[in-house]
Amino acid sequence: MSQNVIRVTQTPGHGHPRVGDAVAGAPSGALILVGPGRYHENIVLSKPVTITAEEGPGTVHLVASSGPVVAVDAESASLNGVTVTSSDVESPAVVVARGRLDLSECALSSDGWATVFAAGEGTLLMRDCSVRNGTGAGVVVTSPQGSALESCRIEDLGTSGVVVADEGALRLRFCTVRNAVGNGICLNGRGRLTAEDTVISVTGKPAVAVEQEAGLTATRLTVSDSESVGFYLAGTGPITLEDCLVEGAGADGFFVDEQAAPALRGCRVRGARGGGMHFTARSTGTVSGCEVSEVDGAGLVVTDRSSPEFDQVTVSGCGSTGVSVAENAEPFFRRLRVAGCDGAAVEFHGGARGTVENLEIDGSRHAGLVVADGARLSASGLSVRGTADAGVKVVGAALSLADSAIAGAGAEGVHAGEGADLSLVRCRVQNSAGAGCLFTTGSSGTVTESEFSSGSSDGIRIDTDEAVRISGCTVRDNHGSGVRQIRPGTGIEVLDLISGGNLTPDAFGTAATADPGPSAPAAAPRPAAGDPLGDLQELVGLAGVKREVTSLINLNKMAKRRKDAGLSVPPMARHLVFAGAPGTGKTTVARLYGQVLAQLGVLRKGQLVEVARADLVAQIIGGTAIKTTEAFNTALGGVLFIDEAYTLSSSKGGNGPDFGREAIDTLVKLMEDHREDVVVIAAGYSADMSRFLESNPGMESRFSRTIEFANYTADELVTIVRSQCARHDYRLDGAAADVLLQHFEDIPKDGTFGNGRTARRVFERMVDRQASRLAESAEATAAELSLLTAADLETIS
Repeated sequence: MSQNVIRVTQTPGHGHPRVGDAVAGAPSGALILVGPGRYHENIVLSKPVTITAEEGPGTVHLVASSGPVVAVDAESASLNGVTVTSSDVESPAVVVARGRLDLSECALSSDGWATVFAAGEGTLLMRDCSVRNGTGAGVVVTSPQGSALESCRIEDLGTSGVVVADEGALRLRFCTVRNAVGNGICLNGRGRLTAEDTVISVTGKPAVAVEQEAGLTATRLTVSDSESVGFYLAGTGPITLEDCLVEGAGADGFFVDEQAAPALRGCRVRGARGGGMHFTARSTGTVSGCEVSEVDGAGLVVTDRSSPEFDQVTVSGCGSTGVSVAENAEPFFRRLRVAGCDGAAVEFHGGARGTVENLEIDGSRHAGLVVADGARLSASGLSVRGTADAGVKVVGAALSLADSAIAGAGAEGVHAGEGADLSLVRCRVQNSAGAGCLFTTGSSGTVTESEFSSGSSDGIRIDTDEAVRISGCTVRDNHGSGVRQIRPGTGIEVLDLISGGNLTPDAFGTAATADPGPSAPAAAPRPAAGDPLGDLQELVGLAGVKREVTSLINLNKMAKRRKDAGLSVPPMARHLVFAGAPGTGKTTVARLYGQVLAQLGVLRKGQLVEVARADLVAQIIGGTAIKTTEAFNTALGGVLFIDEAYTLSSSKGGNGPDFGREAIDTLVKLMEDHREDVVVIAAGYSADMSRFLESNPGMESRFSRTIEFANYTADELVTIVRSQCARHDYRLDGAAADVLLQHFEDIPKDGTFGNGRTARRVFERMVDRQASRLAESAEATAAELSLLTAADLETIS
């Protein structure tokens, strides 16, 4: 036998009887082969040696009743296939305080506070080992040298499975931690752990706990059947979890506390007996691509001034609220989907703030979106379908909602309760069991450029004395009135309303009534009375646009005359492109164009349905075609106005599905199938619209012409301000008009220039400044109250 191979055996005369004796006499680098047997001793590995069970794992037992069974005091050492057992309640079985210890296919157990302890400058490398401890922890690491466990089983623990504390650093790969009275993994101090493809199951406390300044990076870490929280994250160190799963937790799947800021990507929570994810105590962080399903509590909870960001998160099948935000929290949600929850789908209350972009709510046993109890929320791109209660409910709170669609609500589409401050812009509400939009006693708000159709009650019902402004809205085909004001009063303002096909007459202003009388048979849907062609000609500026639109109207007139005379009618593509900067009147012209065509009998109704990318594009394969078709069908008989249509053809790169292109392809087919029953107007910046027309081979042929909307001149912008003054009982003095003209001459006409919107903002700011100026005067005459002067322009830049 080589002099570097030393045998240990319990057979006299065939080798050393004790492992410690062999180590003491071995040269550096020696291999010590240990024969089968049970060896009662404390071994100090004081030199680089390898100790191997000669006949394989399970044949050699190293046992000690006091002190560590194995301690390392050398640069490196290795144990292979050895069973190590300690019964000392005060000491670990294996201690590495200096150097590196490699353990392979070893079975380690202890009755002490830990089974394996890496401290000081020690490094622990374990492969295919098992660790047990019925009293204390499995593996404890406080050494910063970088220990690692691979394919190890850590089971039946009296406290925690793996503990990384102080400055400790550890890496886990393909490990399992099971049946721990405490945590599966516990990190504190400034410990750092990296875990990959590891499973933690059956723990009495949080399966993974990160506290103090500790940090965790985990990929494909699975937690199951914890009696407590899955992940308790309260460390201020870096925490990144990717593709992790919590299944069957006894409490919340993820609980984020103490100002932690984790990054959760692609994580899932299933079947938790608590909630899905809870952020509290000023926590932040990001959650992206995650899923919460079939939990007993709420899917997502954000409280106590926390402000995490969520992107592409799906919540489904919750036994309570889908998403709950309270206690002055201020999260941000983007591309959130909530489906099939027993409580409200999304609820902001308790002074919460927040921003929501592209929220999809599909079915709820209560309301869809609830904003209450002093909360303030800004939301856009909301889609709500099939709620048992109201689609959106606001009570004692403020909601600004834009570019959203609500369909099939079991009560009101939008419910503004007492103390509500509601703003709706470019929203569409369909098929509500109650009113499309209800303002109850004590509520106020504005509804702008929105549509309420096919509801079982009134389109808009106003039962409040507070200020409510309805502007540029369409109400049609409702089983009650288009707009019904229950109490006469001066605080209600209804402007530019298109109402048709409703079963009972509108009642607002002086016609307001609590009793609309018996329902009359539904009249044929038609635009509100008026002269839309005259209104078109009265618009400020837009000379070229007026010529083009008038030419189109004349073509349609002649086509109808030819048809009435029995002559053939040449094929006409009525679909248009409106190209130009924002605020140039594209939406207004589209609305008037639809009304004119309805008066001519070219269109059945003439209503305007305004949509954007969020109304057409879904985030799942196949969903875009359905969503686009639903939006298109609401416009049949009228005009479908696609704002910023070029965004449908804007590629974001990558290899994923192009849902915008799917929307374009669906539109092309629908435009051909319904070419006699709808006008499609695609709007956007000129250069972008050219690229949009090139995005589909059939797109350019579907649109008969492009109408360019030029920027307003300075004189025209002053005229718009004057018209705002006239509408609201103000007037400009001569000096103010001159200064205003110079202001509009000087303002940059870049991509941020809002044209008519800029003019309206200038008017509003002038009114604000005039109010501040006159508030300093004890008495102001009626003439002074209505006069805007050059002094009211001083702060405009």
